[in-house]
Order: sequence, then C-alpha cells, then structure tokens
Amino acid sequence: METLLESMLRRLSAGQEMSMELVTRRNLRNQDGDSRCQQVSFPGRTLSEGQKFARALLIIQLSHDALVSGSILTKRQIFYQHQDLFEKQRVVDELVDDIALTLEVHRHDLNIVASSKGLVSGPLTISYRDGSVITASQGDIGTPIPVLQSIAGIKCAAVKWILVIEKDATFRTLSSSRYWETSAVGPGLLVTAKGYPDLVTRSFLQLIHELHAEMPILVLTDFDPDGLNIFRCYRFGSDGTAHESAARSDGIRWLGVKARHIQDLAAVTRNSPVSSDGSLDVDSQPSARPAACRVSISSTSCRDPISLLTPRDRKLAACTLAKLSARHIDDPELERIQRELRVMLMMGVKAEIQWLDDAGNLERWLDDNIGPLLASVSR
Repeated sequence: METLLESMLRRLSAGQEMSMELVTRRNLRNQDGDSRCQQVSFPGRTLSEGQKFARALLIIQLSHDALVSGSILTKRQIFYQHQDLFEKQRVVDELVDDIALTLEVHRHDLNIVASSKGLVSGPLTISYRDGSVITASQGDIGTPIPVLQSIAGIKCAAVKWILVIEKDATFRTLSSSRYWETSAVGPGLLVTAKGYPDLVTRSFLQLIHELHAEMPILVLTDFDPDGLNIFRCYRFGSDGTAHESAARSDGIRWLGVKARHIQDLAAVTRNSPVSSDGSLDVDSQPSARPAACRVSISSTSCRDPISLLTPRDRKLAACTLAKLSARHIDDPELERIQRELRVMLMMGVKAEIQWLDDAGNLERWLDDNIGPLLASVSR
C-alpha cells in the first residue's frame, strides 16, 4: 500500500499520468478466483475513469491512515465524509471490495468495515480491546455484533447450539422469551442479521466456529428462494465476497423451514386440492384447511403464511440453482439446497417462519428439530 502511494507521489511530482491496476469483482471470471486487472488512470481518458482513480486512491489513503493510527473506519463514514466524490454508498462498498481483492487481503485488513446490522442474544461474553466487556444475555432486544478487530476474547462455554434466524421479528420474539435459556435442548445463542447477512455477522459466526468447532450453527429461514439464498450466503459467502474464506463457514447447517415440513402439513390437510400443474393449491377451499393455513393474525401484513411462488420467486430459485451448480465441490449442504429448491419449484409454494408458530408452537418445534441434530453431533 505504501509502495503504491509513493509511486503516485513520484509520478505526480514528475508531472506524469498516475495509474494503477485494479481487480474488480465484475472482472472475476469464475467462482474459483481467476481474475484480470483493469487499468485506471488520472486524469484518464474519460471523466468516469478519472473519478474512479480518485475514489480508489482516497480509500487507499484513508485505509493507510487508519492502519497507522490503529483506528477503524466504516464504509458509511467514508461515504458521508466525501459524498460529493462518491455520490452513492454502493460506490464505496464496491471499491473497498475491489481494493481488498487487488491487494489480496480481506476487507477487515484495510481497517475498513461495514456497519454491523447483526444482533446476538444469549450466554455470551465479549471482551473488547479497549478493556470493556459486554454480556449478550442482558436485555431482550439483542446485543449488536461487533467487528472482529475490536474483539479481544469471547466466552461461551455453556452454549450448546447457535440458531441464526432470518427475520428480526422472530429473533426478538425468541430473545424476549429467553428461549436461549429455557430451551429443552440446553442453553444456546440466538443470532440475526435481519435478512441477508453482512460480512461482520458471517465473520463473527466463523470466529465462534473456529473456537468451538463442535458447536452446531443452525439457520432458520423462510421456505422460499430468498430463505435458501440467505442460507447459501451464510454457508458459502455472498457473490461479492466469494474470495474471502472468512465469509463462509462449513460449520453452518440449515434447520428449516424445509419442504418436508410443508408436506407434513399437506398430509394433515387431507382435502387440500392439487392444481393441474401439480402444485399444492393453498388458496382454494379455505374451510378444508386448518387455522394454521389461514391468515396469520400475528403477521404485520396479515397474509397467508403459505402462498404460491411468484414469477420473481421462480426466477430467483433458477438463478440460485445455477450459482450452486457452478460450484464444483462435494458438499452435502450444497446438494441439500439444490434438492430443496427443485422440490419448491415443483410444489409451487412457499412458507414463512411465522407458519411454524401459527401451526403450533415455534419453541416446541425448535426443541424437536434442534435436539436430534445435537444428538447426531455428539455421537
């Protein structure tokens, strides 16, 4: 980094054009990491090229300053302090990733991080490098997940399982009832990234997995293409961080909601009709359906927790299947996701996590499904 900055200064003092090679994610050829470089210069051949160079050089300078001072910058800080240059937050996000890829380091090695959106709740104690200590069991709304660079140590010896929950509302319900403490399968941790996971949350889970490899990390999502795609991000990393090993974890497994859970409900509902295309018709004959299949009163949108796939859902499922097929790895979880997506497309339906609560009791369902997994791990 310092060599690059010194080179820019020499060229500037000599009145020469400044340039650098930048590896961008858009130029990644495949999932295996083969890539090519893009040459960007200043003033450059176009205004766009000159802007990109200036933006990249500023981020490199800010990263260098943060590394020298030992401070941590967030991408949001960079954007708000230089809005005229970057114009959009996404520009900062993409350039930070590109610079890390170019320098062959992780994003956090630049001392530039994303603002964490993840929460954790349970018997976990986090010691920070500044000497402060936080316990995640206090309160019922969860504790913000910190960036790895600020963590000095983690204590979670009593924890037997970790449940990663797609939806913030479900996380808050389980956290406020202290399910992590009252669970019949023993104490655990509840984690949420409020939808698609950020790098901070994924790296935090990977750190715990490295410290406690025997502890199962289970993901609870909706039974829909987004839910399975969210699990894919936790397990294999997002498309933008496919080159970062810290962004994925082999210790993460999918708990549900799965196709067999929907099929079990269909078996109970004997009179549920099947449409001509072979999908389960969840909208007809409402009187034949149990209350669990009807409108979810506790849902903020008051819609059925089970509904038909939309064209957008089918397109996302097909796209996710294509991305998974491009991964030439032997992984049982990868095969499981592919199978579930195909079954989902065949059934033509999707289901929300809320259905588990409407169909009975979410906490009891979790006990029944986490228990066997813990037993299999202990064998």
